[in-house]
Amino acid sequence: MIKLTVGQGLASSISNIIEIIFIYRLVTKSLSLKLITLDSLAVLMMIFFSVIFMMLGSLYPVLIVFYLWLVDRIKSNSCIAINSILAICTSIIMSSLFDLVDHYTYIFFVQGKAHISLLGWLIPLNDCILTFIVSVFVIKIIYPEIKWVYIKFPNPIQLWKITAIYFVLYIWLTTIAEKEEIADKYASLLLIMYSIIIIVSVTGFLTFVKNNEQTQHQQRLINDYQSQIANAHRINKHYNEIRRERHDTRNMLLSIQGYIRDHKDKEAEELLATFLQNDTVEKHYGEIDNALDKIKISGLHNLIKEKAYKIVEKGIPFSFEVNAEIDKLPGSEIKTARIIGILMDNAIEATFKQAKPYIQFALLKHSPEVYELVIANSIEQKLNINTALKFEHSTKEGHQGIGLSNMTQLVENDDHYSFSAEVKDKVIMMTCFIQGK
Repeated sequence: MIKLTVGQGLASSISNIIEIIFIYRLVTKSLSLKLITLDSLAVLMMIFFSVIFMMLGSLYPVLIVFYLWLVDRIKSNSCIAINSILAICTSIIMSSLFDLVDHYTYIFFVQGKAHISLLGWLIPLNDCILTFIVSVFVIKIIYPEIKWVYIKFPNPIQLWKITAIYFVLYIWLTTIAEKEEIADKYASLLLIMYSIIIIVSVTGFLTFVKNNEQTQHQQRLINDYQSQIANAHRINKHYNEIRRERHDTRNMLLSIQGYIRDHKDKEAEELLATFLQNDTVEKHYGEIDNALDKIKISGLHNLIKEKAYKIVEKGIPFSFEVNAEIDKLPGSEIKTARIIGILMDNAIEATFKQAKPYIQFALLKHSPEVYELVIANSIEQKLNINTALKFEHSTKEGHQGIGLSNMTQLVENDDHYSFSAEVKDKVIMMTCFIQGK
């Protein structure tokens, strides 16, 4: 048994409690002046109760862990489980180190000496030196990695249960050792016991962390694999839908071709209207029709007319301009139709649910070899044009829409077309120049 003066024993107990809480605060990055004041009051309360109830020193870790848990509980700390685990581990390791240092300091420097009232102060002094060494270790090694622990273990209930059982066994063992004065009889056994406790605490926690990381990594691999399988099924489904639509479109075109060969224009028009899900009733919108009369290319004329009428019928304010008669455009008529269709569909979809929508269409002839197509529409949310032009980007759910990136692919490596887009004053303006070689 370590025999000290009352002042030395009291100083040693107070310093040990303060040092354990200090190390815990370092580990959890919760050191602050307010908490230091609160911790100091808590230490005084612990010493008071230990004196009143004649508590054994081996029960101090229980009071420390309970106090730290209570503080987190009052603050409703979301990391209370991992903090409790760190409090238990800190209390076990520091208490074991203090017991070892105190025991061998007493054996080598105090026991049997004449000036025990002076030499006895070596015990709390050596505890302070030990705390300084551990603090340096925590700051250099543990402190940078603690954020990773909180991320990996946000609510480790299973680890908390294991740690709590281990803590109970530790308290039981140290209480018996102190009560039966085992340190006096079996000093070497005490050294082995505390060394094992420290080693098991550290290696157990590290092993759990490593196993948990491996489990999470395996789960991520499983999730990635399942996500890839789901994507593959979705892509296969879309591919099959495209194949069916292509097959249906081909059959429909063959039927229309038959009607045209037999000069049955009305039947061909009705069949095409059924496929396109629009009606054949003649509609007229003066401003649009006047501008459309300048477009003499039948296919483009009908495409633009259908899109323009759709905009008007949806109640979207619409400006339409064609500055000169156009009977022929450079480049491929199919590609030009795709470009106009994509840009007008995007404009309609973008403005459909806006509070104050607006669409502008202009097809301008600058010379027989240079034409300018401009389609602009209002936008309500911020749009990064560079992102919008990226491959396969779409604002539709599941990215299933036909985005502006399709435009860049259409005009790529084709000298007849050049495409650009810009955002200004909540308006996106898309411009495509169509020119001869």
